[in-house]
Amino acid sequence: METIMHSTIAMLAVINPLVCGTILLQAEQGKDRKESIVAAFKAMITVLFILLVSAVSGRYILSIFGISMDAFKIVGGIILAFIGFNMFSVRKADDAPDDNQGGLSKLIMFAASPGTIATIITLAAVYDEGSLPIPAMAGTALAVLFTLLILITMLLLKKKVNSGGQGVVSKFMGLIVIAMGLQFMLDGIKHFFCV
Repeated sequence: METIMHSTIAMLAVINPLVCGTILLQAEQGKDRKESIVAAFKAMITVLFILLVSAVSGRYILSIFGISMDAFKIVGGIILAFIGFNMFSVRKADDAPDDNQGGLSKLIMFAASPGTIATIITLAAVYDEGSLPIPAMAGTALAVLFTLLILITMLLLKKKVNSGGQGVVSKFMGLIVIAMGLQFMLDGIKHFFCV
C-alpha cells in the first residue's frame, strides 16, 4: 500500500493537475461545459493508456538495450531529481496554448510528457513485483483519476479559478520528487555495487 501511495504522489507531481486544468480551461474557452468535461475525460483516458503502456513495456525495452534495472534506477533517480528541481521554476498558465487549436493535444503532451514517461518507467523498475509493476500502475491510475477530478472541478468553477496557488503546490511537489529521485538513485547504487 505504501508503494502505491509513493507512486501516486510521484505521478501527481509530474502530471501537475493544476497546470493541466489551466491548459484545459484555455483550450475549452467558450465551449459547452458538457463537451469540455467529455474532452477532459477523453484526454485523461489517453494519458492513462500512454503511461500504462510505458510502465509495462519500459522494462522490456530496457532489457533489449541491455540496461540493468539497477542502472536504470540510478539514471531514473537522477531524472526524477532533475524534474523536481525544474518544478521549482513553476510552469505557469503562460505555457498553455494561446488558442483553442490543439489545446487538448497540448494537455495530453503535458500530462504524458517524456518526464512523466521516464517517471513511470522508473517507478515500474523500482517497485518491480514480478510480471506487472502493479504499484506503479495503480499509483498512475489514481493520479490520473485525481487529475480528472481536478479538471472537472476547474471546468465547473470556471470563473472562480485562479492560478495563484500553482507555484506553492508545484514547489512542494518538486521537493517530494527530488527526495524520491535521490532515494531511488541511492537504492540503485547500493544494489548495483552490492550484487
